[in-house]
Amino acid sequence: MRRDPARLLARYLLLAAAVVLLNFLIPRLLPGDPLDPGGAEGMTAATPLPAEARARIADYYGLNEPLGRQLTDYLGDLARGDLGWSIAQPAPVARLILERLPWTLALMLTALALSTLLGTALGLLAGWRAGRPLDRALVSLSGALSAIPEFLIGIGLLAVFSVGLGWFPLMGGRTVFAAYGDGPGATVHRLSDAAWHLALPATALALAGIAGFLLLARDTTAGLRGESWLTVARAKGLPVRQVVLRHALPNLALPLLTFFSLRLGAVLGGALVVERVFGIPGLGLLAFQAVRARDYPVLQAEFLLASLGVLLANLLAELAYLRLDPRRGAGHG
Repeated sequence: MRRDPARLLARYLLLAAAVVLLNFLIPRLLPGDPLDPGGAEGMTAATPLPAEARARIADYYGLNEPLGRQLTDYLGDLARGDLGWSIAQPAPVARLILERLPWTLALMLTALALSTLLGTALGLLAGWRAGRPLDRALVSLSGALSAIPEFLIGIGLLAVFSVGLGWFPLMGGRTVFAAYGDGPGATVHRLSDAAWHLALPATALALAGIAGFLLLARDTTAGLRGESWLTVARAKGLPVRQVVLRHALPNLALPLLTFFSLRLGAVLGGALVVERVFGIPGLGLLAFQAVRARDYPVLQAEFLLASLGVLLANLLAELAYLRLDPRRGAGHG
């Protein structure tokens, strides 16, 4: 049965609908209430909300409405692009998301680029020398890194390069009281300062995800070593670099594309944790604050954005796979 883009799109639309429904329900399954004393960050039993203020806030957010009515209102607001207002912070949710999103995207993209490039390069090297000490060392190292959670790698990097050597900042996304100026170089100074603060968290996230790319490139390259056409190419005296670039890399393109799309969700989850460790003001830190405050609108917006973003990336990867490898179109749907 032929798999066509229309059927693929329909399947992802159903998944998106399921994500929207789960996104509405999950925050409401959390224990507590955002208006309970002590439920939101900064509220204690000694400073409860006055009954009148609590009633007005609950009425504004529809917290006293039946669940079905809350879902209807939520879907209507979502269709209009209205993500609502934060319960814990006096700001629109969309503004909070847009302020934090660039940090998370920069962290994710940098980590993905590092893990893809470094993992593929080391995998090609290991595969070309399969069975030798270098191959065994790289495979063992990648296995060890994959077994360590991102936050532990991050803590280790902080201990060595921030606390011990002082080469990188301990936490945060910007240097406190930094004077960037207003001239033409101000933007460059801001970006370089942000890159300095993102270097360690991106490295931690990249190291945690390097194993998959390394092993994929290693196994593909090792499998190609016995191919007759590769033996002929080497017999003709072609340099090893030319053989690898012309023959090994093209064979890696489709597997890497598939694995790259599968890694997006893991990288996003890792980024949310790593941001907390390094104090990066991204979506991860915002999500942590929203969980503590039972801030339903922020939680819903974050989870919806993350889930739909991963779905969209996987859809684009599958469409690209179908275009690059037409044989997939004749596979099972």
